[in-house]
Amino acid sequence: MPSVASPAAAATPADPASLEQVVRDIGIPSCPKVLVDLRTELARDEPRLPMLAGLASSDVALSAGLLKLANSALMGLSRKVDSVEQAFVMLGMQTCMSLLTEIVLRKTLPSEGLALTRFWDVSAKRAHAMSLLARHLIHVDGALAHSVGLFCDSGIPILIRRYVTPVSYLVTLAEANQCEDRLFTDVEQARHGMDHTIVGGLLANMWGLSAAAQVAIRSHHDYSLLAPGSRLSEAARELVALSLIVERIIQTYAGLNRHVEWEKGGAAAMGALELDAASFKAWEAEAHALFDRMG
Repeated sequence: MPSVASPAAAATPADPASLEQVVRDIGIPSCPKVLVDLRTELARDEPRLPMLAGLASSDVALSAGLLKLANSALMGLSRKVDSVEQAFVMLGMQTCMSLLTEIVLRKTLPSEGLALTRFWDVSAKRAHAMSLLARHLIHVDGALAHSVGLFCDSGIPILIRRYVTPVSYLVTLAEANQCEDRLFTDVEQARHGMDHTIVGGLLANMWGLSAAAQVAIRSHHDYSLLAPGSRLSEAARELVALSLIVERIIQTYAGLNRHVEWEKGGAAAMGALELDAASFKAWEAEAHALFDRMG
């Protein structure tokens, strides 16, 4: 595949007025106050556990969702969690923040319809598998990997809601998923003048994700950037590679053999992480066991 400039980097609005216009036109939701407050508390030199638990407990649906996840097979705890504060203690503050963000994002973005049911299933699998496999990486931790896995395709449900006529974004999405000779984002840009990596990057920015996460989200379909010496930081490069590898692992879990994005960038992703076939199989087995627990 020829090396091309990242369309996301080129199309992202440079000035605040243009940014505000995109946010209004596309309908990108702002970060709910509870997550802003939780992130502010976590940024303290010594986060206060009672404050974190109190903030999470202020929303009944949020606290119930956290307890449900904490007590699921996914987390693998040896005993039941009975309170939000106990969840923070047993799972760790960063893990709970990741889970709370996942719950809130799903509640905030569109979720109805067959296409979105599958989207949220894949998003959850990708986020948790990236978090799990991040321990094999040098520059990325589990919380950062989870954030990128969760947000990298978050622009899709927003664009599904925004572009219904004259051509549904679902039609564009189907075409992009099968396109072999262009970047996924080029198909979106040609049809709508916008793509899901830009929207996801803006959402990540508005929701307070790190710069490395935002860059990885904007760049995750441009596999030329996986080459050594690209403009990506080491962390962003690892995240882009890991996201594609996990996408492939999700495909194999579903019993699907053909994956156009893997054909475009799989070799580059394996090279970026210095991953051989045997190591890929080991990672695949780890992730598939995780998916079994997720149900």
